Amino acid sequence: MGKMNTLVIFAHPGTQGHNSYVLELVKKDLIFRKESFEVLDLYKMNFDPILKDNELYSSKNRQVDESIKKIQEKISSSSKLIFIYPIWWNGAPAILKGFFDRVFSSRFAFRYVKVLKRFNVPKGLLKGKKAAIFITTGSPKFVSWLIQGLGGGNIVKKDILKFSGIKSKIFHYGSALKFSDKSKPKLEKLVKNGLNWLY
Repeated sequence: MGKMNTLVIFAHPGTQGHNSYVLELVKKDLIFRKESFEVLDLYKMNFDPILKDNELYSSKNRQVDESIKKIQEKISSSSKLIFIYPIWWNGAPAILKGFFDRVFSSRFAFRYVKVLKRFNVPKGLLKGKKAAIFITTGSPKFVSWLIQGLGGGNIVKKDILKFSGIKSKIFHYGSALKFSDKSKPKLEKLVKNGLNWLY
């Protein structure tokens, strides 16, 4: 497999709206930058988010599905990752959570190392990669951050990506209740800022 610079992970079932527009903006920007990229649309792929018993890192006869191995290879060959998804119930969509459960697995994204011959401490295995996280919320930004803690963004940023050794930053669009032409300039600015940070 040749070197691929950017992998885009899209997790929204809709084809029209804020998230779809962000995806289109991202693709146009990457083409303009002449960056090599691939989009994984989890819903269109019918990605199975359910972790199987034999996939558990603690399983004696652990088996990683071939489709998961292929995605892991794509991540390994990418220096940049872009996540695009909505926040539902202050969390990421279930399909994206399952994506992390199955793909960002032990011995691929992290492993445990002994410290002082006694304690098992996680070590990220995906260091050197950067990720831009584009999220939308129905609530205004200040409500999502101050009251709800933006769990679905921070869990991905800190508890998954940072845990795996990936540097990331959240780019958040709030009050995303109704998509209209008025939404577009703000989304365009958001994507521009996000990709300028990533590259």
